[in-house]
Amino acid sequence: MTTNFLKSTPKNGGGTNAMINDNFEYALGTPESGFSIFLAERTKKVHFIRHAEGYHNVATKETGANDCLHRGDDLASEHPLYDSRLTEKGIQQSVDLKHYLAKRPSGSRSFTAFDLVVVSPLTRTCETALHVFGAPRPPGTPSFLSKGSAPPDTLEAESGVNIPPPRFLVREECRERWGKYVCDGRRTISEIASEF
Repeated sequence: MTTNFLKSTPKNGGGTNAMINDNFEYALGTPESGFSIFLAERTKKVHFIRHAEGYHNVATKETGANDCLHRGDDLASEHPLYDSRLTEKGIQQSVDLKHYLAKRPSGSRSFTAFDLVVVSPLTRTCETALHVFGAPRPPGTPSFLSKGSAPPDTLEAESGVNIPPPRFLVREECRERWGKYVCDGRRTISEIASEF
């Protein structure tokens, strides 16, 4: 078994760019065997993306404090910032991220594709996911039966390669704390499901 992790070579300009054109190798056999635990097709990358700007973010920035997020004497669900939505700027931030990922190479593709998106059931997080990743794959549909397309102007799009949309998994455990601020409350699951 051989490794040359963070190796400085003339090929990479004497720098220490691990696994970026530096012949990084971690093999359980000869290179000719084709077995490597670092092949892009055999690895998963995890990306963490925070929701884009919501109306609650604007309110706290304008007031300079979180006091505007307290419910007062009214029901939390009646507060205008309850389960806060994205602002127009937040929607644009999400669209900008989608365009960035469409041009960011990853693995063997000329763009970054996703298999699974795990998101909290808050409105702003579901909105962010939809604007960044598009409509999800229908539940129970395997990727090979789900038709999708690569971002425009990519080699994959020109070749007609099927890029299935990611699955969305909405999990309560991904939610921010709940109790003190109205923006962290959420509508009922049936309301959220009917919208998204």
